Amino acid sequence: MGLGGINQAAESLFQQEFRALTPDEQASVLELVQVGEAPGEAWQTVPAVRFFEEMLAELTELYYAHPLAQEEIGYVGMADAPGWTRLGLNELEPREPEAISPPPSL
Repeated sequence: MGLGGINQAAESLFQQEFRALTPDEQASVLELVQVGEAPGEAWQTVPAVRFFEEMLAELTELYYAHPLAQEEIGYVGMADAPGWTRLGLNELEPREPEAISPPPSL
């Protein structure tokens, strides 16, 4: 509903779908969503400010999930960790902690 609301706001403000707008027009629509002032029927049901916060969080997560974006910020992820060679049941890699024994009963 939130994406539909963005489109409704674009159509209300610029008489075009959001994806057909110029980057400046798209920014204007998103700024109105961000502050909860975007026109459109969808915003009567979906809180625009809350939707914008959730959308921003999701987009940030998706952007930084890409290896090039991770490289951009200097994050190497698991690239420097050794692979898993012991795949059998109850086989531990040398770097894995041993199981903790339960304390003796008193």
